[in-house]
Amino acid sequence: MKRVVLLALCAAALASASANAQTPPAPGTAPAKPGVPAPPPAKPSPFAPTPVAPPAAAAVPLTTGSAPPAATVTSGPVPLPTWFAEIDVDKKGEITRADFLKYRMKTFDQLDTNKDGKLTLDEFLKVAEPPFSGDAPNGPTLEERRQRAKAEFDNLDTNRDGFVERPEIQAVINTEFNQYDTDRDNTLTEAELRLIVQRSMQREATERQQVEQRKRQGMMSINEFIDMQLRGADQLDKNNDGKISVQEYISVAGPADSKETQTKGMPPFELRRQLAMRKFQEIDANKDNILDRVELTAYAVNLFLAMDLNKDRFLNEEEFKKAQEVETAKLRAIVQSMQPAQPPAGAPRPAPVQRGGAPAPQQQAPQGLAPGLPQSMSR
Repeated sequence: MKRVVLLALCAAALASASANAQTPPAPGTAPAKPGVPAPPPAKPSPFAPTPVAPPAAAAVPLTTGSAPPAATVTSGPVPLPTWFAEIDVDKKGEITRADFLKYRMKTFDQLDTNKDGKLTLDEFLKVAEPPFSGDAPNGPTLEERRQRAKAEFDNLDTNRDGFVERPEIQAVINTEFNQYDTDRDNTLTEAELRLIVQRSMQREATERQQVEQRKRQGMMSINEFIDMQLRGADQLDKNNDGKISVQEYISVAGPADSKETQTKGMPPFELRRQLAMRKFQEIDANKDNILDRVELTAYAVNLFLAMDLNKDRFLNEEEFKKAQEVETAKLRAIVQSMQPAQPPAGAPRPAPVQRGGAPAPQQQAPQGLAPGLPQSMSR
């Protein structure tokens, strides 16, 4: 399977190095080149459903105000989520709808600083900042947390009036409680919750098995794809500021013109530079001449969705191949439009001669490189 790389340049393609395109790593191994955290999955906002089973992998919390994570799996009885014990302070073994609603609305009340019963976007975005959330090793940046909070705000603002109002939040929480309250008596007992936890754990175990099976088949999930792209982008970030400038990105165009680049059949540096800038501008959504992780992630997501032809949320070998074919055709069209017009057919063109009288090597036609982070143009 050809590895697709996000900031796709095509140097290697133009230099007929497409044969060097990487293949995905064997199951259980990390990609070695540009290629794909899965960034740790983002934790829901404080108003998203509370987890009821131990997660398959550690998630980076969006806020410390989020509903507490579930208890760790241990041998013996099915564990209860820690939030149940925090609500059931009287140790009755059950909690009411009112108890659950009050507990889950704590973060809303903290964010609603003017106590008008609704949150503006500015108020809501505070959830991405201390004390609700902070930086963590390999975790999302402040800007990434704000982007996630903005998306959550848009989801919660059901009437699209620019506010998240108390009834909108309460409706989400009540819907969640209904999923737990299986006998519809407005009370959630330990027995009900343990059964839900058990089923959730079984479902997650099945999903993990399916993921592992897909990996063994050489398929790639969207998180793996994004991670591959971001790791490739990190290789361009020479000053480690979490962003890629034009100067850093241009390095993928490869070395300046020289006898060695001619021998390798590489196209002129100016052509490679122009191709690099086209891709840079395509990714730079806000046109500030800087590629940040939000833009890189958004580009990777859109690229994945375009490549996922059967919409099964995984990329297989055939989809990688099709993506490379599409990128190859696109590159050829771009290169052709950038090159001077060719002489009429039938008009012989003398081969250029190097020093010593030997014909110079011909530049090879672009073979294309699947969209994504560039492989080195010097290949």
